Amino acid sequence: MKLTWVKIFVYIVILCGVLHKHTFANEEIFTITIPGPLSGQEVRNPFIEELLHLIFDKEGKQLELEYLERDFSKGRALKELEQGEFFDLNWSATSIQQEQELLAIKIPIYQGLIGWRILLIRKSDQAKFAQIKKLTQLKDLVAVQRFDWADYDILKENGLQVEGSLSFENHSLAVIDGIADYFPRSVLEVIRESKTPRNKQLIIEQSLLLKYPSANYFFVNKNNQALASLIKKGFDKALIDGSYAILFQKHFGDMLKALNLEKRYVLQLKNSQFPPSEHMTHYWYNTP
Repeated sequence: MKLTWVKIFVYIVILCGVLHKHTFANEEIFTITIPGPLSGQEVRNPFIEELLHLIFDKEGKQLELEYLERDFSKGRALKELEQGEFFDLNWSATSIQQEQELLAIKIPIYQGLIGWRILLIRKSDQAKFAQIKKLTQLKDLVAVQRFDWADYDILKENGLQVEGSLSFENHSLAVIDGIADYFPRSVLEVIRESKTPRNKQLIIEQSLLLKYPSANYFFVNKNNQALASLIKKGFDKALIDGSYAILFQKHFGDMLKALNLEKRYVLQLKNSQFPPSEHMTHYWYNTP
């Protein structure tokens, strides 16, 4: 009898091991393809990558990200997503047209801060910019942005002069050489970019903050309702339990504090391409 119970125990242990192995082997793994960097030298977006892993983890899913490292502009990558050719997911500032062509997960990835802009300028021009208190005063100066960026259209809509024919690599040089007077950058990227070699002759303007309504959303192909639903559910959970806030603070908290946003003079811009409804503004960033 003793031997029989030993055999039974051994059998149960072996069976449990087999079942565990089977469950692990068949655990659902999501592999999604997203755009890679345009240059092999650029760092991939660590915040987006960590956020996606967090979102899938909240839904009990394993995520494997594959980067398609092809030379797609932002606009081209979104068009390819619409056609369902190369990508499963992308993220971008939303617009009326984009929400007609793609399925948006309407939770602002960056708390709406993509529409908060600080300027890179020549050091010798700080006193001039410090005198600006109205948008009309900025109209005498020239910004630099790519013609196919959403920011270009927004600046033009507000009557600002914009140089749009240059590549991104030459934007800083345009300011240095006097072709343009300022290079607007998101509050989430301006400090990092100011430290790059190409910007060593420029400074972060200290007095102004350009603001316009904008939000970066995750987008999927309209036929991929399942992926959209999974991302929304996981994102909601990360917002509710505070794990998103912790991740956001880890990546951006110190730099937002360093920019003294609450002390800057705000120039409010219009954005007619920003869809007017269904935006979770209660998740948007507020200055202290």
